[in-house]
Amino acid sequence: MPINVGERVPGFRLRSVSGGEVSLEDLEGVKVLTFYKVTCPTCQLTLPFIEKIYRAYGDSATFIGVVQDPEEEARSFMENYGLTFTQLIDAPDYRVSADYMVEVVPTIYLIDGENRVLFVEESFLKAGLEKLVSELSRLSGKEEIELFEGVSVPPFKAG
Repeated sequence: MPINVGERVPGFRLRSVSGGEVSLEDLEGVKVLTFYKVTCPTCQLTLPFIEKIYRAYGDSATFIGVVQDPEEEARSFMENYGLTFTQLIDAPDYRVSADYMVEVVPTIYLIDGENRVLFVEESFLKAGLEKLVSELSRLSGKEEIELFEGVSVPPFKAG
C-alpha cells in the first residue's frame, strides 16, 4: 500500500539522469512523483500522459520521474517516449521506492509544499489521471486540459 493521502512523505536524495543530485527537501511547492520501470507496459502507456500533464502544469508543479532502472535504460526510455521532465535513478537498491511503499508501477504521488500526499494512484486508471489533472488545475488556477482527447486508451490497465 502506498503512503496515504494526508501523510507526510520521507525525504530523499537521488542522482539525476541529467547529472547531479536532487533532494526532495530542495524542491519547493507542489510536486508530482511518478515511480516506474522502463520495461513495464503499463508505465509505457502512462508516462506519455504524465509528460502531457507536465507540459500543461510544469510551471506550477515540479515533476519527477523516479526510475527503478539503470541510468542508460532510463535515458533511452526518456528519448523513446519524449520525456522532458526530471528523471531520478532509484536503482539498484530501490531505497526511495521502498520508503514510499511502492508495490505497483507506475505509482504517482501529488505532494504539497509541506510534503504531504494530496493524491496517490497506482497502475493506470483514466479516471485517476483525470483526477490528477483536476487537482493540478485547482492548485495552479489553470484550466483543465483534455488529457485523452483524440486518443483511444482503456479505462484501466493493471501495473
